[in-house]
Amino acid sequence: MRIVVIGGSGFIGSHLCKHLGLAGHQVTVVRRPYTVERLLHACTAVPIRKFNTTLDNDQAYAIVNLAGASLNRGRWSAHDREEILASRVTTAQAIVTAISQMPRPPKAYVQASAVGYYGTSPTATFTEDDAPGDDFLARVCIAWEAAAQSASAYTRVVGVRLGMVLGQDGGALASLLPLFRLGLGGTIGSGVQWISWIHVADVSTLIEFCLLDQRIAGPLNATAPHPVQMRDFTRAIARQLHRPHWFSVPAPVIRLALGQRAELVLTGQRVLPTKAESVGFSFQFPDLETALADML
Repeated sequence: MRIVVIGGSGFIGSHLCKHLGLAGHQVTVVRRPYTVERLLHACTAVPIRKFNTTLDNDQAYAIVNLAGASLNRGRWSAHDREEILASRVTTAQAIVTAISQMPRPPKAYVQASAVGYYGTSPTATFTEDDAPGDDFLARVCIAWEAAAQSASAYTRVVGVRLGMVLGQDGGALASLLPLFRLGLGGTIGSGVQWISWIHVADVSTLIEFCLLDQRIAGPLNATAPHPVQMRDFTRAIARQLHRPHWFSVPAPVIRLALGQRAELVLTGQRVLPTKAESVGFSFQFPDLETALADML
């Protein structure tokens, strides 16, 4: 299959593109600016010899959108919050506009979202059937998914709600590893907040699964079957690295340093991959110990 990936140069995107290429797919990565014209060009040219061949009318293709401004930007200002929202919604809107103008729409459009859709809770368990939350990140995800869902008039749309994506070369785990390797790791905040995580390799195979399986449409949780609480997450990292787990960072310190962004690490949600499992997707790394052993 020909697969056009928007935002394919980041942590998740680079892993996805490598996986898709090894699986035999043709991959085109679209980089900024994500204009309608650039998207149309990427979807109507074959990525051979720098787009000099017209796309075969019989060749199936699909679109994956991972684009969005980073959440890791110090204390969020009003401008930061605006950019976090606008970068996601405007790109999704541009993709929908491009799809509406294509003589032959894609077979599928997979749009990244996040488990922040559900808001936060120390006790609730969330599946794809649950209602959204009402905090800032939930509102971002609601608008993000709504913009992408407009493409359902033309193609099958899947909204992949990503949990904390773990990999040695990016994401939250990579930022924690230096401290843990120095023996300075420990619990963050109360330790009881839930982390719905997923190995980056499982993200890649799950997105490919969504592209190919026509039964899948609408929201889908991209989280491992066994979420953990923060204290168990940090202990597992220390154990895997054979380092102590002595230190802790109190919530007030994190809030002082990060402001509103602190809620990303001080709160969480327990999210299960109900739809993925119901259609037969098999996780290569279903539990945290197995995932960390592979990465570390």
